[in-house]
Amino acid sequence: MGDGLSYTRPVHGASTPLVVGFDLDMTLIDPRRGVRSALRALAQETGAAIDVELVVSTLGPPLETALSPWFDGDALDRACWRYRDLHGAILLEQTDPMPGAVEAVRAVSKLGGTVIVVTAKYEPHARTSLVAVGIEADVVVGWKYGPAKGEVLRDHAAQVYVGDHPADVIAAQVGGSLSVAVATGEATPSALRAAGADVVLSSLLAFPAWLENWRASGST
Repeated sequence: MGDGLSYTRPVHGASTPLVVGFDLDMTLIDPRRGVRSALRALAQETGAAIDVELVVSTLGPPLETALSPWFDGDALDRACWRYRDLHGAILLEQTDPMPGAVEAVRAVSKLGGTVIVVTAKYEPHARTSLVAVGIEADVVVGWKYGPAKGEVLRDHAAQVYVGDHPADVIAAQVGGSLSVAVATGEATPSALRAAGADVVLSSLLAFPAWLENWRASGST
C-alpha cells in the first residue's frame, strides 16, 4: 500500500474462525455527552480554559494528548485521573450507541465470530461504556492507540478492524487486518481512503451486509 509497513493478512473464508476488531469511541459508542460533561466539570474545578468543543470534536487520541494543551507534567497526570473519576461516574447515563453498532456486533456473533474491542480509552471505562449501550465483546483491550492497537489485533489474528480514525487504519495495517473505516467521527471518507483504508462505509448500518458478502467471498 506504499506505507512502508510489512504485514500479512490472516486468511479468511467460511472454514476460518472469524475475528473482528472494533474501535470504541465514535465507532461503537458515541461518548460525546459524557465527555463534554466531564470536561466542563474538570475545567470548573481546575480553572483551566479547556476548549471543550475542540476536544469533543477530535476524539480518538489518548486523553493525555487531548488535555496536553492545558496541562503538563504532574498536572497533566492529575488532570487525566480526575477526568476519569468524573467521567466514570456518568458513563452509564451519558453514553449512546452509534447507529448500527449493536447490529454490527451481532452480525459477527451470528457468523460464529469473535468480537474484540481495542481502544485508547481507559479499559474499565471501555467495559462500562459497552454495558451502557448493550454490546457484549469477547475481548476488551484498553489504553492502545495506533500501532499499539495493531499489536493486539495481530495477537488475536483479527481479519478485520473497524474504526473511524486514520490511526485505526494504521492499527489495521500493523495488525495485518483488513481496514474497514466508518466515516462517523472527525475524519471524512476521503481522509480515511487517503490513510489507506481498504473499505469505507458511511456508518455501521452498512456493516452487516458488507461482512456477510466479504465472508462469503473468501477474498482478501
